[in-house]
Amino acid sequence: MRRADALDIEGFADTFTPDGEVVHADGGRTRGRDEMVAAMRARLPRYQGVATQHWFGHLLVERLADGALGVSYYTLVAQSEGGGLSFQPAYTVDDVLVREPGGALLTRSRIIRRNTPGQR
Repeated sequence: MRRADALDIEGFADTFTPDGEVVHADGGRTRGRDEMVAAMRARLPRYQGVATQHWFGHLLVERLADGALGVSYYTLVAQSEGGGLSFQPAYTVDDVLVREPGGALLTRSRIIRRNTPGQR
């Protein structure tokens, strides 16, 4: 997410497998690096003059049956603009990470859910 926060869109997309998928909290879905890059580029205007940082915590990592790693965590998004600081809604993120030939650890899938009262 540091790459996304720095608006390094291609670098962020490269942290996913070529066919990687993201299911967004609003129900939108992107598949593959090209689609991710296009979707992120379309959102760039709303980040003009805004510094964004994603903060992660309470990570749960477990090995899945196929050898991949399941990683679940909470995220809080802080944005600063014009000297002010605001926080976006909190989310729970579930990633599936896979080891590629050559050793790179890439995200195969990501599901983002907006936290609601009573959710764990």
